[in-house]
Amino acid sequence: MDEQHLLNELTKAMSEEKGEFAVRPYFPGMKKFAAFAYVAERVGYRYMGHMPGGAALNNPYFLFQRAPDARERVASTMADHPGLLRGGALPGMRPGRGLTPDPSALPEVDLLYSQMIVDASGRYNPRVLSNVLLLPVVMAIFLAFPGYTVERVLIAGGIWLIFFALYLVGLAVTRRRRTRHLARLATAGVEWPPRAAT
Repeated sequence: MDEQHLLNELTKAMSEEKGEFAVRPYFPGMKKFAAFAYVAERVGYRYMGHMPGGAALNNPYFLFQRAPDARERVASTMADHPGLLRGGALPGMRPGRGLTPDPSALPEVDLLYSQMIVDASGRYNPRVLSNVLLLPVVMAIFLAFPGYTVERVLIAGGIWLIFFALYLVGLAVTRRRRTRHLARLATAGVEWPPRAAT
């Protein structure tokens, strides 16, 4: 199960006191991953967004950095959840339900989810448009083998128009979601993405 894989990576980072670690979620949706980020923060690892250089991937790695007060966080969390490293209850999660937040943790999990949605919207960039615009060239190459006919060119053109329409719909949905989640973060006083240190 992917939840266990994520928790194993977190446990390994904790035990080795790594400065950072990167994981890739394999389950669909980001709600569970936001819950994982909540647990990681309880033991001293902050969610930092996509791994540098990997944001263009369809399923990028996500970076977690060790907080300066990580040892204190671990000690506090372990005092409240002594079985944490042995598969026991997770901080802020419903007992026996894995990465399912309880009501007290849900507001923070929702903010982490919004950060992840804003990060994901950044992947819908000009590279995606360039791929759509490159598609007619690829189709032209494939049409050269059987030969160009009006019917084949019209079918290829229709397929390209469908892809372009899907791109435009995806762009509109992505921008709308980004705006909504940025507003939620701004209301909570969370600056995301964080400004680079100068």
